[in-house]
Amino acid sequence: MKIVINIYADTFLLCYEALSMAFALAAFDHQIQLTIGHGMLNLLLDAPTGKLAHMLASLDMYDMAPACLALADFNRLKAWQAHQSADFDWCTQVTLQPTTAPNFDTTFDL
Repeated sequence: MKIVINIYADTFLLCYEALSMAFALAAFDHQIQLTIGHGMLNLLLDAPTGKLAHMLASLDMYDMAPACLALADFNRLKAWQAHQSADFDWCTQVTLQPTTAPNFDTTFDL
């Protein structure tokens, strides 16, 4: 099953639960696509080495595609990265949201 999970939450616990659900579904061979909203991006930028960042960095372990960001948030991430002295693993697991949305069987908005 192809599932998109839109994470619009702005609290650590809700974002953690959304990522945990995504990993559980991916472990059972579901194709999962994550979309990160403004709130979760704020949490990631505030704690770039925190639990959410480590979870996002592990998308490859579950054969998941990089998480998508809207254009404004993607530009904000790139501007933030330009001011950092270190590279963070999770940043490679984030990409710009495609202009044409792929077809999914189910969508979860969290």
